[in-house]
Amino acid sequence: MSVAANLERPCTISESIMQSCKEVENMREGKTPKRSLNDLFANIEKWSKVETYCI
Repeated sequence: MSVAANLERPCTISESIMQSCKEVENMREGKTPKRSLNDLFANIEKWSKVETYCI
């Protein structure tokens, strides 16, 4: 059995979508700073580097 099969998801897909909707709502209300597409790409790049070290 693979390692991935043994790991539990931190949340379901629907929970993840609901969390994302709450984050967008908070951004629109000014409670959370807005993030740009460049911020997303920078985070993805950072996460991909972390993932390669964890494997």
